[in-house]
Amino acid sequence: MRRRHAQTGLTLSELLAALVVAALLAGAAVPAMSALTTRAKADAALEQLSRMIQFTRYQAITRRTTATLCPGRETECGRRDSWHEGALVFLDANVNGDRDAGEEILQRLPRLEGIRVRWRSFRNRKSLSMRPDGTTDWQPGNMVVCPIDGDAKHARQLIVNAQGRVRFSRDTDGDGVVEDARGRPVSC
Repeated sequence: MRRRHAQTGLTLSELLAALVVAALLAGAAVPAMSALTTRAKADAALEQLSRMIQFTRYQAITRRTTATLCPGRETECGRRDSWHEGALVFLDANVNGDRDAGEEILQRLPRLEGIRVRWRSFRNRKSLSMRPDGTTDWQPGNMVVCPIDGDAKHARQLIVNAQGRVRFSRDTDGDGVVEDARGRPVSC
């Protein structure tokens, strides 16, 4: 008597069905991964900027002189809207908010990929200066970090008070967009 052996493989139609299901699942995951990546870039940039502000304040206090954080690359402060290209922390001997020859650079922030940063302050300056007592030079303000596509759901904001302390904005109403210091949604 001959015994029949059971088949242990997949038919072509079963294999195609499995591939279709896998493709559908992968297609659904791609947009979620894209949003996660965008959010992670904004969070990382916000954290780097927060550390730079805190470093600037610390240097002003410990060195008993004004320290300034400005947008820029290499050795010069850049345009008001160029924070995404990098930033500099330097000792600002003449307290003009711009790096002049001979003013020591203490730290550089590299280019921030995939985002834009906007700084707004009370005195409408492109840089942030900290005094020897750790307070701002009369320029409390905020930094808004936005993805290149301008989606406010991925925007983040740092709020700097007059004492030079930093806090992160939060989504207090649960709509997916963080609110500024006045409770309004942050916009890109």
